[in-house]
Amino acid sequence: MPANTLTEDAIVDAALAIVRRDGAGALSMRALSRELGVSAMAAYYYVANKQELLDLVAGRALAKILTTDLGDSPWPIRLRALIDRVDATLRKHRGIGEVLLDRMHSTERGVMRAIMELLSEAGFSDADVVKAYAMIHTYLFGRYRVTMEGIPDRSDVADPDDIVSRASAVTADLHGADFYDFGVETLIRGLQARAPKPQPVPERTQA
Repeated sequence: MPANTLTEDAIVDAALAIVRRDGAGALSMRALSRELGVSAMAAYYYVANKQELLDLVAGRALAKILTTDLGDSPWPIRLRALIDRVDATLRKHRGIGEVLLDRMHSTERGVMRAIMELLSEAGFSDADVVKAYAMIHTYLFGRYRVTMEGIPDRSDVADPDDIVSRASAVTADLHGADFYDFGVETLIRGLQARAPKPQPVPERTQA
């Protein structure tokens, strides 16, 4: 591609292609130049450094998360729908999931604001909104860091009296969606249990 025909979309497309094929660690300005078929210095005319490149990639991915059109259902249902949309984007961009989560509360705050607005609507104080958002963010981050691979498959020597042995026997039948659904449902039910109860509207007194 001639350097003078580069566009921001082409640069982001090339960066995402590198991440999907080789992982986030392989993304560099030199790798970007090779992917675009331009000289090593040409890409720097459009992108100053790798951090700016990651900002462009994150901006593209996070902008596709719809924070509107959640309907008028009770706030727990809308919160679950929004978290599902975030998770779908993270799964689509597995190689840069951590980058997206980092940008979500630094340079691309639209998703964070939408989640916080739902929590505020539920009646949480500003301090509890911050804590609840941190819990949601931590869950989404940890979901891509923690797996069940640490439990060895010992189904051939299952011991009915040992919980770890029993757990190893069922792990093979569980899928990512099972862990995700359990985690999100537990998280939202916990928030529902802690949400302030709605206060009755006082009747207007006659003048």
